[in-house]
Amino acid sequence: MNDLNPQRLEQTIAAIAALDLGPIKFKATRQEDGYGWTAEQAERHELAYKRYLMLHAKYPERLLAPDREVDRFWHLHILDTRKYAADCEAVFGHFLHHYPYLGLRGADDAQVLQAAFADTQALYAQEFDDGAAPGGAAWCGIDAGTSQRPAWCGVETGAKRVAAWRGAEPHSVAAWCGVEPHAVAAWCGAEPAEPHAPH
Repeated sequence: MNDLNPQRLEQTIAAIAALDLGPIKFKATRQEDGYGWTAEQAERHELAYKRYLMLHAKYPERLLAPDREVDRFWHLHILDTRKYAADCEAVFGHFLHHYPYLGLRGADDAQVLQAAFADTQALYAQEFDDGAAPGGAAWCGIDAGTSQRPAWCGVETGAKRVAAWRGAEPHSVAAWCGVEPHAVAAWCGAEPAEPHAPH
């Protein structure tokens, strides 16, 4: 259980919201050495990343796994080593580590990662019920036991579940999907990686 008192937690959440991540967004929009995101994409992913950090503050005992775009934003923050260390100290009072191997050490480990990701998505919907998944997308899972490797997709939007199903390409290992605001179906695309490992 979170050992922060309500006032300290409120201060931590406020500190996360106030983080200056302008340099990270700038780097993310660069084609040469960033991700080539638009300014709007960088803003959206910054919000999702800050919310992910807020979940860490509120649920420090939970194993949390970010979606792909939050993980990419996190990577850029970590690469600015001095800023990341100072930000972690100012917000959490300790360094928030990233453990990139979860899900890669066999089938059982992959299930742990998927469970952590599902838990993170559920917490996100519970805490930030604004009709959007982190980064505006939800993860799709594959059924590795079938030859067609079908994928399922879903995003929780408050009380409503918006979902779609599609088959992943034969050589894909994961897919992702997003949902348009007020839409009733999700769209999916193949991705080469699964949900990204947490701290």
